[in-house]
Parts: sequence; structure tokens; C-alpha cells
Amino acid sequence: MVSMFTKTSVEPLVGAAIGMGMTAEAAERGGADFLLALNAGRYRVMGAPSIAAMLPLDHANSFTDRFARREILDKVSVPVFFGASAFDPALDLERFVAEIAATGYHGIANFPTSIHYGGRFRHALEEAGLGYSREVELLRLARGAGLATFGYAKTRREIQSVLEAEVDILCLNFGWNAGGMRTVAQAFTLDEAADRAQRIFSSVRQTRPQTICVVEGGPIVNPEDMYRVCRGAKADGYVGGSTLDRMPLEDSVMQKTSAFKAFGVLQQADAAQSRETMRAARLAGITGQSAAVARLLDQLVRLSATSLPVLVVGQRGLGRTMLARSLHALGGKRGPLKVLNAADRDVPHEELLFGAEPDFGRVRRRGALDARDGTVIVENAGELSEAGQLHLLAWLERGTIEPVGGTRSYSPQGRLVLIATDTDLADQRLAGALVQRLRSGRIDVQPLRDRPEDIPAHARLYLEAIGEARQMGALDISADGYRVLFAHDWKENTRELRRVVEQAAVLCGGGSIGSDILRTIIGSSNASGGTGEPLAEKD
Repeated sequence: MVSMFTKTSVEPLVGAAIGMGMTAEAAERGGADFLLALNAGRYRVMGAPSIAAMLPLDHANSFTDRFARREILDKVSVPVFFGASAFDPALDLERFVAEIAATGYHGIANFPTSIHYGGRFRHALEEAGLGYSREVELLRLARGAGLATFGYAKTRREIQSVLEAEVDILCLNFGWNAGGMRTVAQAFTLDEAADRAQRIFSSVRQTRPQTICVVEGGPIVNPEDMYRVCRGAKADGYVGGSTLDRMPLEDSVMQKTSAFKAFGVLQQADAAQSRETMRAARLAGITGQSAAVARLLDQLVRLSATSLPVLVVGQRGLGRTMLARSLHALGGKRGPLKVLNAADRDVPHEELLFGAEPDFGRVRRRGALDARDGTVIVENAGELSEAGQLHLLAWLERGTIEPVGGTRSYSPQGRLVLIATDTDLADQRLAGALVQRLRSGRIDVQPLRDRPEDIPAHARLYLEAIGEARQMGALDISADGYRVLFAHDWKENTRELRRVVEQAAVLCGGGSIGSDILRTIIGSSNASGGTGEPLAEKD
């Protein structure tokens, strides 16, 4: 039954442990691979902590079944696991499993589970036959009835038990979640959790390689934590409970309420700042919702109000030249804007930048930086000659410089913007002293793969542009299409994303762009070495 789940090194499986239909549908739209209907999820949306699932507040199984049947089973298309409580001594396990199968659940998970108990109480449960061994028996019967099985476990003994029951998915649980307003003490740090999971999963795969290994709980409270632990542990996926409903809801309600409360006081200041930031984003061609983009725009607005020389560092394909141009416009410069390519060595760089006096065949030349209120952008700054870099450093340190072949110094009035790559700096193609001198005006542009949350904003921007240009009407990308975009590494950054989205829009012809088209285009690009003509973007 669990064969629809496949292990992949590209995209982890994500399960959502929920207790409400609205949350279930939202999780499915977000790309959840499967759902777990748990009484803990229901208690969370009712305002109680997840640990309430362990208390005798209701008949756990009928409580879960009522809301799952009414709100989840017929509302989603992804598999739904029933969170089954084995604590009831009167529960006939075989009959119960048959009822779950007849109802239409995809599988069974052992929750609430005794792994969250300890000490004498746990020992008493085990002695009474109501502990973990009963949960394992429930999972074994579920598998025999053709249901998929999801086994929660913490200790190696518990893990061995569920493996002997041949569970389809093993979930290594690190305890109740930290984070949010109801944080709890944690037994593991993220690194400790990753190390423990790696050792356990390595052993599991030696004895039962077909078992899917996922992690949940404890210190994992956001996607970054999940990625860190899953990468270190080589886990097949992650299951989120509080991290997907309670904590996002708490943050959202708190932030929205605070925003409404402070709106009257902050309205004017925010409006002015927002207008300037939006203008910067438009001129620089920057879009997205990541913290990196927010910092970049703030830095761009601040630097545009100064005359500091600027060093823009980032990989190719990120629109660095367009960003550099925006500094000129944002700063209200009225002088000329010149873009020079340091890879062009027809004229010595020091002459291009600072001018030259005639001497032995050298013609009189006015330096590009001599233009008052102007901006000079130097692309491929790593290609600047040694003499050109020494002249720049001398000017930046003294404020004056002599034209090549001249004897009288002057003060260039233009603004300098150098564009370099991370490799230029790593290989010291730019002198260390020059880079250090430019540190106050340095702008680092992160690669697209390091901020995947910005992909939808870029994609929508490109779709809107091509839709208007070709009169194709409204265009969008499906949820599974976005998952394909998130999984790609984007070696050519936004330039490559634009090329892929535009090609997909043309092939699709309108409406929603699905995953098949995007996989075909990306696969074709990879097969050809990722080459392609840049579309309307100089960098």
C-alpha cells in the first residue's frame, strides 16, 4: 500500500500531522505527501497543547475518527493515516483494524504512543499489556489487513520492534516540539538530533532498506532546522505537527494583530519607506520575500543616498548590472551613466577611468570618473589590470589622482561601482587592499538556490511580462510545478529561471503550467550542459 511513496535524494517526503479539515487542505496544497489524522492535532486547534493527546479527555479513537471522516477523508487526495490509540484495554485490535480499513484510511499510525511516557507509569503500562508492544501488534495487524503502517519510535528497542513488524514508514521522534508560545525543554540540539538519526537510519537500512525513515519533533521548528537534520541524518523526510499548524498560526495572529495595532502610528513612516523600497525593487529588478532580499533592498536604498564607492559581489545571472544601474537612478544622479567591461583591454584601464595626457603616441583622454554627478559601472572587475587596481586604490585612499602621464592631481567626481564574482575574490583577482577599502559599500547578492522562497515571486514576474507581451492571458504555475522549481539547483540563477519559465509559458500556451513541462525543459537544459541565450538580462 505504501508503494506510492518513493525515496528520493532531490525532494524529501513531508507528512503533516493535523486535526482539522482546513489545515489538511492547506497542507495538501503546499505539497504534503501524506497526512496523519491525530487527536493531538485536534487538541492544538482547540487551544490545548499537543500533550493533551496523552490524557484521557475523550475516547481517543472515536474522537479522531469523527473529525477525520467529516473534514479530511473526502476532502483530500493524498493518503491519510489514522492515529490509533492502543491504550484502551477493551479495544479489539483485529475488529478495530478492519473498521479502519473499511472506512477508507490509507494506513495506521501508533498515536498517541507510550514512547512519550517514562518511569514507573511506562513500566506499569507495559506490565498491563497496554504499552508499546500492544502498539506494535496493532501495526502488525494493520499490515496484514493491507493497510500502510507508520511507526513512531524513540529508542533502539522500540525501533527494532517496529522493524520486526515490517512498518512501511519509521518515524524517529525527538519528543514534543520546541518553539512557539508553549515551548518545552529539549533533550537534543539540532546537531545531536542529526547525529543520532544518522546512526539509527544507517543501521535500519542495513537490515531493512525498503523502510522509509523520517524524523519529527524536538528541536526542529522550521524548514531550515528540518533541512539541517534531514541532510545530516540522510533522512527520507520529515513529519510536522505543531510546526505546521500551531506555531505558524501563533506567529501569524501575533504579527497581524500587532500590525493592526501599530498601523496608525507607523502608517506614514512605513508608507514612505515602502515606496522607496518598492522603487528600488522595480529599478533593480529585485523581487522576493526572503530575508536576503529584504536586506539587499534596504542596503540598496541606504547606499543610493550616499556617494560611497560600491562593490557588488555575486554569481553570474543574478542581474548585478541592473542592480548597479539602479544606484544611479535611486540616488537622483543627473550625470552620465557609463558601463565599462574590464575584460576589454583595448585601452589601459587606468586611462579609461582617470584619463591620460598625450605622450609618445598616447592621446589625450578624459577619464570616465571625471564626469560630475555621474556613475561608472565596471563589469568583470576581476579582469582589472594591476595598474588599474593600483590607480583605483590610490584614488580611494587619497581622494585625488593624476591622469596617466600627467603631473597635476585632480578629484574625480563620479561614483564607482565594481561588479565581481565570489570567485574573483576567492582567487584574489581583486587586490585584498582594494576589496577592504570597498567594504563599507559592499553588496552581496545571494544565489537563487540559497533563497528558494524567492522563486515564486520571480516566476510570477516573468509570467506576467510574457503574458502581456504575447497576449496569452493569465498564466500561473501549479503547486507540483513549483515543487519542480524548488528542487532545481539554478546554476545560472534568475537568468536560467526566466528562460525556463518563458519556455514553459510558450509550450503551455496559457493557463496553469504543470510539473511535466517544467521537468522536460529543465532536463533538456541539463542534457545540453545548461547553455542557452540569456533573455533580456545583462549581467
